Amino acid sequence: MLDVGFSELLVFGIIALLVLGPDKLPEAARFAAKWYSKFKRAISSVQNDIDRELRLSEFREQMQQEMQKIQELEQKMQAQMQELQQQKIAVEQESHLAITDNKKIHTTYHKLDITVPAIYMSKTWLDKQNCTVTRPQIVLVKEVPQLKVAV
Repeated sequence: MLDVGFSELLVFGIIALLVLGPDKLPEAARFAAKWYSKFKRAISSVQNDIDRELRLSEFREQMQQEMQKIQELEQKMQAQMQELQQQKIAVEQESHLAITDNKKIHTTYHKLDITVPAIYMSKTWLDKQNCTVTRPQIVLVKEVPQLKVAV
């Protein structure tokens, strides 16, 4: 701003002492300091307002960009939902055609003859198995093998 050194301030103080006198000089210095602080606060306030407005405008731009991204994602999701609905309708139509053509869909289940350790079977499952098929062979295992996980 102003390049004022100590010698210039000394000259200014001597002139002020001669013009105002020793009685009014302290009062004039307080008055000048008060106005200087008010001026400095006003400048600082203006700078803070400008900084705040700049940050606010940047924040608004970021929000608009994020809103655009969200809208794009929403459009993609809607397109995928429509695709899935169309696939569902196509599958329903195919299954309806299969039923109307008197085509029977058979699902075959194969009984597995395996030995399952009793610790892996619940009592409810064993009871249900007892009703429909012969009871599976139960092998009592004294030690349960530990599972190892590779990382």
